[in-house]
Amino acid sequence: MEETKVERAKRFAKIWWSSRADAGKSQEYMAIGIGVSKKTIQNWEKGVSSPSLLQSVDWFNLLGKNPLHYYLAFLYPTLFEDLTPQDDDEKIEEALIELIKNSTPIEKRQLLYLMHGAHGSSWYCLLQMFTAHCHTTLQCRVTTARNIKENYEMNEKRGNLVCPENVRPDLSVLEAAINQGKQAVFENKSEYSTPQAD
Repeated sequence: MEETKVERAKRFAKIWWSSRADAGKSQEYMAIGIGVSKKTIQNWEKGVSSPSLLQSVDWFNLLGKNPLHYYLAFLYPTLFEDLTPQDDDEKIEEALIELIKNSTPIEKRQLLYLMHGAHGSSWYCLLQMFTAHCHTTLQCRVTTARNIKENYEMNEKRGNLVCPENVRPDLSVLEAAINQGKQAVFENKSEYSTPQAD
């Protein structure tokens, strides 16, 4: 049965009330931070109206939360909502295939480079490193990211990159992530909004 516009608006509204509740912030706090009335926040959370793109960016910046899993739950309600590592292999595989299918071309190339590139590292070992990295505090991750960026820049400057002909990182996105992560640490937050490439 096809979803109605009202049903879709209510699901979209869940992005706002659930993320705010997860961050433990009040409607008043959000209204003041974004520069709108409390009634406007209430309307967003009821699905009566919706924030603009810039307001939604401000929303997650103010919460200090990454919006990706909220958006995924909206876009794929039966696929990503309540997805846990304990789910059966078939459900995990379906979700992963959907994520890859909807990745940008550059993201697919970067993933392929990590998995199959001639960089000399085992993909399985890289995966363990990324997994361990994501289990550390945001402060640790910011420090590591800064070191990686500086090492890359020094190797690039000296002509020492391992696979210079292959896909490169977007250093502007990495720099933005470092800055946003650092600011989140200063504000005693454990997440930051995802920086987007221009």
